[in-house]
Amino acid sequence: MIGDLSTLRLDFPDTPVGIFSAACALRRLPELLDELGLERPLLVCGPHVRRLAPVIGLVEAGLFATVYDEVEPDPSDTTVARAGELARETGADGLVAIGGGSSLDAAKAVAAEAVEPGWIVDRDQPGLPTEVPEGVLPLVAVPTTAGTGSEVTPFSVITFAATRRKLVLNHPALLPRAALLDPTLLATAPREARVAAGMDALTHAVESYLSKQATEETRARAGEAVAGVAAHLPGAAAQPPAEEDLGGMQLAALVAGLAFSRTRLGIVHALALPLSALFGVPHGVANAILLSHGMAFNLPVASADFGNLARALSVQSSGGQESLAPEAAVSAVEELARQIGAPARMRDVGVDREAIPRMAQDAARSPHLVVNPREVEAGDVVRIYEEAW
Repeated sequence: MIGDLSTLRLDFPDTPVGIFSAACALRRLPELLDELGLERPLLVCGPHVRRLAPVIGLVEAGLFATVYDEVEPDPSDTTVARAGELARETGADGLVAIGGGSSLDAAKAVAAEAVEPGWIVDRDQPGLPTEVPEGVLPLVAVPTTAGTGSEVTPFSVITFAATRRKLVLNHPALLPRAALLDPTLLATAPREARVAAGMDALTHAVESYLSKQATEETRARAGEAVAGVAAHLPGAAAQPPAEEDLGGMQLAALVAGLAFSRTRLGIVHALALPLSALFGVPHGVANAILLSHGMAFNLPVASADFGNLARALSVQSSGGQESLAPEAAVSAVEELARQIGAPARMRDVGVDREAIPRMAQDAARSPHLVVNPREVEAGDVVRIYEEAW
């Protein structure tokens, strides 16, 4: 338990991350930092978050050693290098990341880069395990979107500028020390960001459920997350959003993160990464476009699992819950995406059809494919891209 914050703590014994949740919980950040022994943390965020009134108040109160507020969507290795240098120059003893998945992922990498200059550049090695230096800086994650679950995962997704590759770094040392969940912050995100984040969370949950590494426990988590997204995403994506649904989505995204941090993901994420790296498509948007296609590809080898997913999505049929067709899960995801206004085609978000061969080559190297329930061949990747274009 962390001091006076114990009443805010959520009980998730399957993660070492301390999780605290409440409306306006950001106000309790000074107490959390004090309990963690952090006196000079670096704030890592994007320019929009830096302008939020609660964040301005914390900065003006002198809570941080300094602020790095230049994190972009799909953060690059150059961003990580600059923030790491700033952390060293200011003598930061930890990090606070406030923002969406990009800020949280960037901060995880900064935590390593800060103690070993040049570390991030050497991580541009597709397929190789991530090595980290000793003494990675402790991190407190404060998500402002409900999608990535990055606050409870050991993953950091970084785009390498020189090679235009988007890679997933993965090491237990990259896990945040604590996550502070404040659902009121989610209302500050534009509707498009809430839509993309919600579809990202759904993709995490679905792919975790279908993973070759899934267990009874992770499937229970993933199924809970699928049901949570189905129940709360329409309200969270509304304009204005419903406060109750924002909190529900925040919890669903976190639960999905707990599941896929143990199972990894699958073909949808493998195919989504090149869309972001080559065309700047937001990760959640790429997942929204590709999710139903990846599910349809996996359906022949996982029909029983798809029946369970259909139930989690609250799909009804004339014959009752027991007669749900596995295909109903795919249809339900398509309908949910249409309901919230998510993009449906790659061409609608600026992807060039001529780039499909290059994207297929990059996707084929993704470790996500190793745990996908159906074996994936190069021709499968090209075909799915063509169908989604």
